[in-house]
Amino acid sequence: MPDWLTQADREEAILVLKQNLTVAQMRTVIDRDVESLVVRTENAGGLYRSRIADNDLPGFLIDLKGTDLLNDRALREQLVKNLPEDQIAALASWGGDKPARGKGDRIDQIVGRRWVAGKRWPRYFASFLGFPKIFAGLVGSPEGPAVEEVEPHIPLPELHDYQADLLLRIQQVLKSPSAEKNRAILSLPTGAGKTRTAVEALLTWWDGDEMIKPYILWIAQSDELCEQAVEAFREIWVDRGGKGPRKILRIFRFWGSHRALPDVFADGVIVASIQKLNETIQTDEGRGELARIAEDIAVIVVDEAHHAVAPSYNAVLETLGILSGRGARSMTPLLGLTATPYRGVIEEENRRLAHRFHSQLLVPGNLGDDPLFTLRERGVLSFIDHQVLQTGRTFRLDDEEVQRFQQMGQLPDSFLRKVGRDPQRNALLLQKLLEMPTDWPILCFGCSLEHARALAVLLRRSGRNAAFISGETRRATRRYLIEQFRSGQIQILCNYGVLTTGFDAPKIRAIVIARPTTSVVLYEQMIGRGMRGPANGGTEKCLVIDLADNITRFQGQMAYKRMEEYWEQATEV
Repeated sequence: MPDWLTQADREEAILVLKQNLTVAQMRTVIDRDVESLVVRTENAGGLYRSRIADNDLPGFLIDLKGTDLLNDRALREQLVKNLPEDQIAALASWGGDKPARGKGDRIDQIVGRRWVAGKRWPRYFASFLGFPKIFAGLVGSPEGPAVEEVEPHIPLPELHDYQADLLLRIQQVLKSPSAEKNRAILSLPTGAGKTRTAVEALLTWWDGDEMIKPYILWIAQSDELCEQAVEAFREIWVDRGGKGPRKILRIFRFWGSHRALPDVFADGVIVASIQKLNETIQTDEGRGELARIAEDIAVIVVDEAHHAVAPSYNAVLETLGILSGRGARSMTPLLGLTATPYRGVIEEENRRLAHRFHSQLLVPGNLGDDPLFTLRERGVLSFIDHQVLQTGRTFRLDDEEVQRFQQMGQLPDSFLRKVGRDPQRNALLLQKLLEMPTDWPILCFGCSLEHARALAVLLRRSGRNAAFISGETRRATRRYLIEQFRSGQIQILCNYGVLTTGFDAPKIRAIVIARPTTSVVLYEQMIGRGMRGPANGGTEKCLVIDLADNITRFQGQMAYKRMEEYWEQATEV
């Protein structure tokens, strides 16, 4: 088991569950969909079963919920119900509380007490029941750790020549006196350093002249991308900043629970999520607050700029004075960053995106006709081996799914869930994952939440260090699991919908795309997680595995079939 949940912890927790819960009680808190998926996969080709064996339930519960086991209120309620009345009274009186009168009211009092993972009450509750302390949960705090290790400053490596060239071209856009030339998209393959290039260009320009307006606004699609941007600004300022009139870089976080915006006469970088900005403009007060900031914004940056013409971005950018349309003009520069400077296969969407950025696309001009090959030869990007795993399974789109695919250009979630529930396909996928070297860091993209969660459980039940992450995973748990993956404590990280961007683990050795994918943009983002080469701290080679299914009534093409330029070699198995 990984460091955060040792085998001894697991066995101790299993014993506590067996001693304190009946089989029937455990079944009330199990995710039946995941249970069925796991059991049917483990018995694919055999007798039909959909339930975990009674004696296996405690271990399954722990593999399913991990360190957040006791975060489940329904499970805590079942545990408390079976305690003797004197112990229930003791729990009810924790922290000096006056116990309620009846047993039922005391149980409600205990279970209803606010649960903040890793804090005093969860620690006491876990200890009282006999669980190892890790099951109190991982502490999450926006204030940072109580103890921090500070390493000596390590100078950043010099920019590659193509980055230095792009830096100058970005600054030309930023300095343009014309409202028709002050917008552009910077496009580099994932792993080639577009964030580093953009941030260094921004800071050297902004720090070089105190007459430049005081704020840089960086808009990102997710919390992870926001944190990644903060880290880039911090690293580059420490190594390169403070050489002009501005000596201190202030970074204002405006995402999640953070609401930091600069006061009057301050300056610095505002890193904001599009979700937080959208939430802000829903009120008159919020729109007024952003309008005040807008007057002093030197440049707006949109990370993952292929999203920049979505309704959420249109509303925010218009509030900030950045209008859309062919004739729209603003003296505030707008810079987009993306590895995929298009919206997909819909031409009108691509045209709107180009117009948003005045049709200026900044791409490296000194990498020849085949930039990908050149970057791989230089070790900036890794060579990609591609493997297509033929599943032999047939899936049918129903009438509604066909209509939704024709409208959206993507396979609907209902169809993906259907694919993810196929036991024979999952058994083949599990076998493939278990055949891979145990020292390879592997990132796996599931078909759905339940599919990705079930894959992690199946892998753990087969003896592999695996974890599951989704958008529903607590931020503290998600950060911790990603760090464990980066350090090698977790070998296989299964996820659904959260690790396509803003996720940096350079040593990934294989990417398994277990979901049928028609979107080239999404596909490029998924495989981009493994494209960093040895010159940028990554690997020389990365294996990408796609699962090929027979999909009836499907008039389209899987994204991997349109990506031949990425593959060093391709095989089918």
